[in-house]
Amino acid sequence: MESIRREQPSNTDTVTTPSILKDFYSSIAKLNETQRLKVIYAFFTKKKPNSNLTQQQLLNRILYEIEFGEKIRETEEKLKKQKKFKFPWAVKGQMKSSLKQKEMVLVFYLNVKNELEWPRLYPVYSGNMVIIRNKPHELDPRAIFTFGKYRCMIFREIDRRPVSNMDFDEVRKRGDSTDSDEFLIKAAMKAMQGGIKKELNKTWIIVGVIIAVIALIFFMMKGG
Repeated sequence: MESIRREQPSNTDTVTTPSILKDFYSSIAKLNETQRLKVIYAFFTKKKPNSNLTQQQLLNRILYEIEFGEKIRETEEKLKKQKKFKFPWAVKGQMKSSLKQKEMVLVFYLNVKNELEWPRLYPVYSGNMVIIRNKPHELDPRAIFTFGKYRCMIFREIDRRPVSNMDFDEVRKRGDSTDSDEFLIKAAMKAMQGGIKKELNKTWIIVGVIIAVIALIFFMMKGG
């Protein structure tokens, strides 16, 4: 009989586990929905959220992190391992000459074949025009980019105006701005629609499960 007698749990086991769960439930009971979302946000992004963010914005950014966070970190790691790109000496010499010739501008040209041509120096006419492939293009000082220590412009063969950031307001109106909440909302919605479509109440169930798991891990580590 002694050989098959089961070992009784120690006093430590019978006291510790209920204590941990009790602390866990009492702690999350004190958190409202916004506070719970902030805990989840901090867990995924490793940073504290802005105190002015609404519940909807927090949820959108959590979904954004779930969808793109791993890809962002993977991209950053791959970029760190890459060597800095170096131009051939001939092109580099021409780029250096752009620093001395103020009446000329260094141009990166995107042709209709989707080829990015090597940068070349083009003369500036009347202070606002360059001729590329026999076609006049508008030169706007606000469209000048810095490429290291060089100042340059980017033109497309199909467009007389240079590539620039001057259409920022138009981009925002389209909802394509990469630093706006509109983009985060679109990304979050695509993440939800591209995977398994769930009703709103199911989404909150998932959020509740995530916060429960995070909090349980935290208190178990704290109790240990």
